[in-house]
Amino acid sequence: MRKNVLLLSFILLLVIVCGCGDSGKIKVYDNTETLPEGHKETTMTAVVTRLNADSDIIEFMDCYSGKCTELSYHGGVSIINTYGKDVGLSGLTCGSVVDVVYYYDTSRLVSISMNENVLNIDDVSKLSVDKANSKAVYKGKSYEMYDYAVAFDENEPLDIMEVNTEDKVTLSIFNGKLISIRVVEGHGYVRLYNHDTYIGGMVEVGNDVIVPVTSDMLVAVREGNYTLRISKNGYSDSKDIAVMKGNETRVDIGSIAIPTGTVTIYVTPSDAKVYIDNHLDEDHVFTAAYGEYSLRIEADGYKTFRGKFNITEPVKSYKFTLKENKDTSTDTTTEATTATTTEKATNGDSSQGNTSSSGKKTTETTEKAETNNKITIKSPTGVGVYLDGEYMGEAPVTFPKTVGTHTVTLYKKGYLIKSYTIQSTDNGKDDEYSFAALTSVLNMNE
Repeated sequence: MRKNVLLLSFILLLVIVCGCGDSGKIKVYDNTETLPEGHKETTMTAVVTRLNADSDIIEFMDCYSGKCTELSYHGGVSIINTYGKDVGLSGLTCGSVVDVVYYYDTSRLVSISMNENVLNIDDVSKLSVDKANSKAVYKGKSYEMYDYAVAFDENEPLDIMEVNTEDKVTLSIFNGKLISIRVVEGHGYVRLYNHDTYIGGMVEVGNDVIVPVTSDMLVAVREGNYTLRISKNGYSDSKDIAVMKGNETRVDIGSIAIPTGTVTIYVTPSDAKVYIDNHLDEDHVFTAAYGEYSLRIEADGYKTFRGKFNITEPVKSYKFTLKENKDTSTDTTTEATTATTTEKATNGDSSQGNTSSSGKKTTETTEKAETNNKITIKSPTGVGVYLDGEYMGEAPVTFPKTVGTHTVTLYKKGYLIKSYTIQSTDNGKDDEYSFAALTSVLNMNE
């Protein structure tokens, strides 16, 4: 009995000694994967550029060289945020700047931690990206941009020119230069139809999107729910709309089309000439959409009347009596308030901007300086090209070059809409652009 106890004790001691001797030769991970000791750990500060959970592969772009490296991930890899918490793979996003520890010879990750020195600027709107000159502008501040800077939308890579001024983004600034852009809220597109009565007016939708109304328009707007306001000549109306990222929202304006009214002008003397918006109206009966119009009445021997009138109902009449002009050597103008009318007109120039029914003025877009040069969109051929929402024609298409930041939108039925941000300067040169082919919706559904 005693011999058996001694034998058993010896065996247990042998097992313990052997176990201790081997413990320094292997590393054990949570998923039971084992690796021999002796691999040299390598570090890298990088941007996460691709996440593939199915194959356990993560791609990183070195912040200093722009070189991309694929490393394998397993359950034993810690992913630490700036608060020191392990957030796991779900806490990692493309575009994040991280510090990576890995084995160089096996390309296996050891740990990932969020870089504490990178400057992340959140909730950025109206970002203007100038890829050609490697810079980006936000709130008047210009950031130099790495040549290999990257952009992502929900872990999907973007051409950096696809970042729209309407997007809400997060910027990552590394060593004072922009290295990545992450789209937090993207953009969709708004198209108007049955809007003929508003052509030449203004439409306001989304975050500071205020553009002229044209016959064919496709405007980029940040995703979300909005009230679209449309106005012309002092008349305005609105519709509630929803804009979805990457999709086209068609807005029927027919239900809020500007109504028309007829104005009859009675003038003394009866042979006076009546000009409405600088066009001669021979029968003194004018039918047009609701809104404000200029009026000029002239007759030999009488003072010229200049003023304005509004069409706000289906039928209206105005009576004017011109004053005799005793001084025939000069052309004088009567004030609008001296004329006898069924409803007083007003004199003077039209106010700047359109006034909505609520009395609030809408802001008009700033005119951009046109140069003597041209912009040509060469490809993809056969797609509709819109510049800042206005249709330019099918590519290849050429149009006048104006200075500033522009959105080029490419549209073709049955394909995903794409938009790009371009920068135009008065440098005495024509600009040419070629973009990637559009993606067929049918191919996506296969």
